[in-house]
Amino acid sequence: MHSLTVKLSLLALAGSIAALVVWTVSSPAITDLPETVVIEPGPYTYRPAGNYRYYGKLVEAPLEQLVAEAPLEIMKFQVSRAEYAACVADGACKASVVTQGGSPNSATMPQTEVNWYDATAYAAWFSRQTGLHWRLPDDREWQRAAAERFVEEAIVAEAEDDPAQRWLQAYARNVAARDGDEAELKPRGAFGENSHGLFDLAGNVWEWTNTCVANTNLSDDGAKPLVQQEYCGAHIAEGKHRAIVIDLVRNPKVGGCAAGLPADYVGFRLVLVR
Repeated sequence: MHSLTVKLSLLALAGSIAALVVWTVSSPAITDLPETVVIEPGPYTYRPAGNYRYYGKLVEAPLEQLVAEAPLEIMKFQVSRAEYAACVADGACKASVVTQGGSPNSATMPQTEVNWYDATAYAAWFSRQTGLHWRLPDDREWQRAAAERFVEEAIVAEAEDDPAQRWLQAYARNVAARDGDEAELKPRGAFGENSHGLFDLAGNVWEWTNTCVANTNLSDDGAKPLVQQEYCGAHIAEGKHRAIVIDLVRNPKVGGCAAGLPADYVGFRLVLVR
């Protein structure tokens, strides 16, 4: 009888421990989630990033007409300094040279001076803390979310075969797109919202994506990729124009842009995968 009582007590204790473990795992540390916007399924256009060649000649990437079958949920604002500081305080993110303090608006400033690894580390930490799956958007998703804020690059004349001249033309386009830029960093929301209700897209903070730099050879019809080589030591950062930024770089203005005109600042926002 005594043995049976002990066994029942042990079973009850084991059940309590199991219940405690389940509660601990399922109870998120962060329940106050950032505002998100859900972009409904539907048609959109996408021009891929990277260098495209047709029979060895550098050409513009083909414009794709696509239909999204699933909704896209993405942060309404870029990750702020205060939000990133919580990850740093928890030991999961590396401290940035840009910290809270000073200006009264500092906490609401977008977090900049973060590289691609910093952004992905924050996404992993935030996923653990909320019990949800957060990640950087890929370039396709960012363009879909940006809608009219995406800056479509003008087509360079196909007769222009000199890569150096094409590069100079692209550089000049990007300079023109940024004419009248305000270099001063501003609090989140300062650059307004787009038609989807997302703020600060194509402001002066570019945003990291999960899209690697790619070199693509087109097939005979000039439309479909025949061979594609990715280099993931640099990723696409989207803003007033596309920028290719080396993954380790936190400040693209000091030589960290792999090609073209560098971004003013680089930050990020995350996609929520449900």
